[in-house]
Amino acid sequence: MAGRTISAYVSDDLADSVALEAKREERSPAQLAALALRFFISLPRDARASLIALENLGAPEERRQALNEVARALNTAEFDMTCRRMAAHASTLAPEDASEETLDKIASDLTAAATTRRG
Repeated sequence: MAGRTISAYVSDDLADSVALEAKREERSPAQLAALALRFFISLPRDARASLIALENLGAPEERRQALNEVARALNTAEFDMTCRRMAAHASTLAPEDASEETLDKIASDLTAAATTRRG
């Protein structure tokens, strides 16, 4: 995908934080910035306005609480998505009339495979 470069002026502290997080996530600072911009732009305008108001007027604790709620919503959405995908995949692993023993064996095999991959 062809892209364009845009720039933003940020404080030294924010630039350092971006560099550190990019390194932790094995991404470039530009990739991390692009991800943040996609997230921000994809928010509804009223949510962006609320974020800006919290940034400009909110106390640090108010900002932290709001970000924790956003993180919780994102984590819940990811968990729900993963459960739906796992359920769809699991339904292909055993016939509908499988016995409890067969289901237990399949579950055991999946658990063992997951444990082996995690090492």
